Amino acid sequence: MFKRNKAFDLEEVLDGCLRQKASAQKQLFEQYYGFAKSIALRYAANPDEAQEMVNDGFLKVFSKIDMYDRDKIFESWFKTVIVRTCIDHYRKHMSKAGLVSIEDLHYLQYDDNLLERITAEEILDLIQQLPPSYRMVFSLFVVEGYSHAEIAKMMGINEGTSRSNLAKARMKMKEMVKVYMMDVKECNDV
Repeated sequence: MFKRNKAFDLEEVLDGCLRQKASAQKQLFEQYYGFAKSIALRYAANPDEAQEMVNDGFLKVFSKIDMYDRDKIFESWFKTVIVRTCIDHYRKHMSKAGLVSIEDLHYLQYDDNLLERITAEEILDLIQQLPPSYRMVFSLFVVEGYSHAEIAKMMGINEGTSRSNLAKARMKMKEMVKVYMMDVKECNDV
């Protein structure tokens, strides 16, 4: 969960951002950079791509700051802007060739308990190895909690494709975790 610096006055900074003051924008960037980066890393293939998403996200935050409803929690609005920026980045840079139809889906079993045996950083590294369409659906569904209907609408795909890509992502994650765990075991046995 995000923790704001106690000396940080969000209302004052937001007022400055509304007036397009560079110093306020810098404060907001410095305060929320780590939060934005942690979100973008779940959607990006690598840290450089995540950085691009973060930069684009902050540009959107600064240009749409007047749309933020101050009666709502800022972090929720901010997170939504960053997630949607990541989706926009995906749409702009990825072809739909990696999408799988529900008709191609066969009965798949997965063991989510495998993911409990490794660290969050190791899981993030594995998520970044997923094909882009799998990574997007996996992150949106598993991490962010969006429904398949919401994912389908955001990504411009049908719900069946979202379900299929999630199942395939889970299977791929299971395979990668097994390989990773075997590699760790071999290193420990040496």
